[in-house]
Amino acid sequence: MNSGESSSSATTSPVTSFSRFFRQVVSPARKSPTSFSAPLACGTWDDNIHEQVFNYFDENGDGKISAEELKNKLREVGGEEHRLSDEEAEIAVRSSDADGDGMLGLDDFKKMMKEGEEEELREAFVMYCRKSTYRDREGGVITAKSLKRMMKRLGQSTTVNDCKTMIGRFDVNGDGVLDFEEFRTMMS
Repeated sequence: MNSGESSSSATTSPVTSFSRFFRQVVSPARKSPTSFSAPLACGTWDDNIHEQVFNYFDENGDGKISAEELKNKLREVGGEEHRLSDEEAEIAVRSSDADGDGMLGLDDFKKMMKEGEEEELREAFVMYCRKSTYRDREGGVITAKSLKRMMKRLGQSTTVNDCKTMIGRFDVNGDGVLDFEEFRTMMS
């Protein structure tokens, strides 16, 4: 890579892809059951769910997830189409390994999953934004009309007034629209 090139890209990072896939695979809404020892009772990713999933991936119970464990368990729950190569598994672990031991501890795992959640939330925010207001990753707002449009795409019929009411519940600064922080509050 040239010194002028950035290591980031417009594509999704391995960590984001992994955490997105991970949440899809273990989602309670998933039609085919997984073999987690404890059922996942809710759709939100709290510390309890992170710990359940972490323990499932920690095959040998040593409190760490190795690249090999990650690779094996992802294939087990995701099937052959989600198989990671040795290199991909190493990259996923290395990118979130805070202490440099080559394995994921529970704190590393939680951090990786939360980073992926943040990226997905930003992507969802962009979908709800009025197109002309979204200028970059940090900008944009959700208006009543853009919320109505997205609700219609999701199969829910609503009025602009209903959308104004929904926005009003989370519109902290009273400007009649939702910025990203207000959207984050609404989605939590």
